[in-house]
Amino acid sequence: MIKEKNSPLTVEIIRDKLLDYIPTNFQIKKWATMTFDKDKESLVIIKIANKDEIMKLNKIFFKKDKPANVLSFPNNSHVKTGEFILGDIIVCPEIINKESDMYDIKKDNRWAHMIIHSMLHLQGYTHDLDKSRVIMENKEKKLMNILGYSDPYYAN
Repeated sequence: MIKEKNSPLTVEIIRDKLLDYIPTNFQIKKWATMTFDKDKESLVIIKIANKDEIMKLNKIFFKKDKPANVLSFPNNSHVKTGEFILGDIIVCPEIINKESDMYDIKKDNRWAHMIIHSMLHLQGYTHDLDKSRVIMENKEKKLMNILGYSDPYYAN
């Protein structure tokens, strides 16, 4: 498990052996912890998955028969050990990297946005309604700017 000093968030990263570009655990942890805005000791699990696995999960849980760049599964509950589980994030390098090329942005820019976006979902942010979408997107833009990355909604 990876836990940033002075952060109440523990980030566990599970990696499949994939050939696609994947940022370092340090980078992924940094993006997740900077997005976390709670004081409660919490755990998030980030799974790096292949296209087939994320497609299967998208079909089972969201009834969409196609792969996704990222899936978020909020948990927000305590387990018997007393640990608070924020939730799980499943990311697909093949799709994220393809989108990076398609949008002509650096891979780390796209990866940071996907981790930030999914961490916000775990904390209750949504983009179902225009008002909540604007709130979520503004939070994403602010965090991306702090990291020195371009606006994820108006990149190049």
